[in-house]
Amino acid sequence: MAQRTVRFYEVLNSKKERFPNKIPFEDLLREIDDLDDEAAYVSTRTMELLGSTYLPRPGGTKQAAPLISLDRITRDVRLRIERRRNYRPLVLDQDETLAEPTFYSIFDNNVLGVMRNSGSAPGAPSFREYINKLELIESGIELAPLVDRDALRALREVGTLTKFNVAVGPDVTADVFGENNMITGLIRHWRQKLGNVGIEVSIKIAPKGQQEESQIAFRDIEQLATSNAIGYVDKAEIGYRRIEDGRAATFDLLQEAVAQSVEVELDGDSNQPTNLSVAQAMAGAYDELYEEILSALRATS
Repeated sequence: MAQRTVRFYEVLNSKKERFPNKIPFEDLLREIDDLDDEAAYVSTRTMELLGSTYLPRPGGTKQAAPLISLDRITRDVRLRIERRRNYRPLVLDQDETLAEPTFYSIFDNNVLGVMRNSGSAPGAPSFREYINKLELIESGIELAPLVDRDALRALREVGTLTKFNVAVGPDVTADVFGENNMITGLIRHWRQKLGNVGIEVSIKIAPKGQQEESQIAFRDIEQLATSNAIGYVDKAEIGYRRIEDGRAATFDLLQEAVAQSVEVELDGDSNQPTNLSVAQAMAGAYDELYEEILSALRATS
């Protein structure tokens, strides 16, 4: 068994308002399943995506959720394979590509579960772009991460910020962080230099003599932690000196997101989760986190 993380979001309309009714997930699955081979491939701002669906067979011993999977398609492969000092290029047939999946399922209250296979797999923004590009839901959708607001109490005890680490995937654009943010500026700079690659930034600030720098960095981290942007990062950790006693402490901001690590069975050939194991893990995570999901929904209502 392998470990993967399921994160939960709320699906909103394009104005970031709640839908009056439940999104008909079964109809959405059917529409994607009915796409012809060419239409199922969608190019977004950052990557090419291929959509497919999975419906678990009824009557199984464990509850399983229907799935939409989006694969990140890589056509230009520049990897080498080595065997006993013999090297050869990884060559695909003309009609073959590499595919890296992320799995999605919509539950009651338009709650979206997301399980990425790796850091290079599509993220939550890719689901939004895929649905909107194909116009599968009228007027389009936005996503908001479900957050336990009580966990933000850690920010209130920060006296001096001394370190922060932030990582974003290749499908995250800088504009999700808003304007006038140091994190945004760094991401924009590297996006311009390197294109859509994964980015990880680590900043260290001396606990003495750099109070102004610490305050500037803390304001940007606080903006990240209290906005929807927290749902788009892969890592968000801070180190700080506490107001109360000046002692060093650390906090992982992603702990505030409604998420759960789950076990999934991997396919022996692809080393990727099987559809059934994902469907069961996704349903199980939703059931176990049901109270936390309801609490997060009430906090944003």
